[in-house]
Amino acid sequence: MTTLRLGRAARLETRGEAQWWRAPALDVLPDVVHGVTHASLGNFSLSTDTDPEAVHERRRHVVHAAGLSFARLVAPRLFHTADVALVNRGEVPEGKFDAFVTPDPATVLAVTVADCVPVFFVDVGTGAFGVAHAGWRGLAGGIVRRTVRVMRDEFDTQVADLLVAVGPSIRGPHYEVGPEVAAAFPEEFSVPSGVDGRARLDLPSCALAQAAAERVPKDNLVDFALCTFDHPGALFSHRRGDRGRHWAFIGRA
Repeated sequence: MTTLRLGRAARLETRGEAQWWRAPALDVLPDVVHGVTHASLGNFSLSTDTDPEAVHERRRHVVHAAGLSFARLVAPRLFHTADVALVNRGEVPEGKFDAFVTPDPATVLAVTVADCVPVFFVDVGTGAFGVAHAGWRGLAGGIVRRTVRVMRDEFDTQVADLLVAVGPSIRGPHYEVGPEVAAAFPEEFSVPSGVDGRARLDLPSCALAQAAAERVPKDNLVDFALCTFDHPGALFSHRRGDRGRHWAFIGRA
């Protein structure tokens, strides 16, 4: 079993003109580079930006700044599912996936997020890693639990060696949902708001609880989920009407 002393606070990493939020706790493997891009870098979504080449340039810029230019970039289209893709040598199998895992140190995995939860996975034993785009649909479908199981089954990941971290996302009083969505979650993550049967969902805590349900140790669960709504100019939020999306990326330098 790996004994870890993990920090919880988000840090803003600056490399040249590139900035991203990261969790110091994931530095247990010093060559792992991960982050959620600062809003000042612009929109990283090919589906919401009118200039795809500008998006590709932003992505290239961050990959270069992170020291990952040598690696294969895997940044597929997302579908709000709970399905997990095993990425081999930069190849994604056919299907609709929102979580991606690989044992390959020559691959960078990335997903676009705004208010949805970016979830990072790092196996300090084998070096395998992953990232998930976890919205309410994905979390209702158990996307974090399913990712942990895939890593365990495919990479022989020991849950005592697995770090699971949630990054910036919507949370707290800013994420009100209707009763049909709230009903998809345990009561502990769905607090009634007192308005028309609506409730406030805590998606980051739900994501970490799913990891804990797969016996990932409490000390290996990392929350650096700044609320996207509360940080205009630094983080995009659909609830504020922003159309931009961040890039949650992870690789091994």
